[in-house]
Amino acid sequence: MIIWGSRGKEIELSHGEFYCPECDDKRLYAHKRLAKYFTLYFIPLFQTDNLGEYVECKTCRQQFKPEVLTYEPPSKGERIIMAVRTELDSGLPIHMVIQKLLSHGVQEEAAKQIALIAAAENIQVCSKCDLHYRETVKKCLNCGGALGPFQMQASS
Repeated sequence: MIIWGSRGKEIELSHGEFYCPECDDKRLYAHKRLAKYFTLYFIPLFQTDNLGEYVECKTCRQQFKPEVLTYEPPSKGERIIMAVRTELDSGLPIHMVIQKLLSHGVQEEAAKQIALIAAAENIQVCSKCDLHYRETVKKCLNCGGALGPFQMQASS
């Protein structure tokens, strides 16, 4: 009697370090391929089907598409800009964002630059209380006033 069949088999293609989106940090990984093999007397002889590849984080055990190996996470500066932009988009006036940065130890000139970059230089001003907002904000959160374009004053 001849015993034949098939079974799945994992093959590790490579391993190394990558940025794990789940852990949000650099971690060790294993790049694996899952394939179906023809077996004779329970011995896998040859591959009959490629079932796909994945990358597994050795820390959290999450599995990702192989493209995750080419992902470049945002730099610390980019993360700060994104966080500040989120604050501005939620309706916080620019001067309050600058105060938050100062309270976290950012120097004043750097805090102003970060706020301007995050606002993408698309700034609106409240006609009633003169607070400055990112253009995504619809009305002043302080007084409810209408917002209009901010005009830079020419220095004389």
